[in-house]
Amino acid sequence: MKMPKMNNVYVFHKGREISISHHRDRDPMPDEREVAVIPDKDRGETYSNMYIERYGSSLNSLIDELIKVRDEIDKQN
Repeated sequence: MKMPKMNNVYVFHKGREISISHHRDRDPMPDEREVAVIPDKDRGETYSNMYIERYGSSLNSLIDELIKVRDEIDKQN
């Protein structure tokens, strides 16, 4: 079994940490691409209920999901 290639980029919006990830070579599973808001312990958030949006293989798909995550954070603040 080949080890998956895991790529994460972390950015912040209004103090919230966002992870943009693309995990490849997960045979037999497909690639996984997601944008997630990292849970804030001070808000009582946990990884079991974190906000995640999955994106496709295009730049437009990633941008669309980033906008959704940004808008969700904006609603909370």
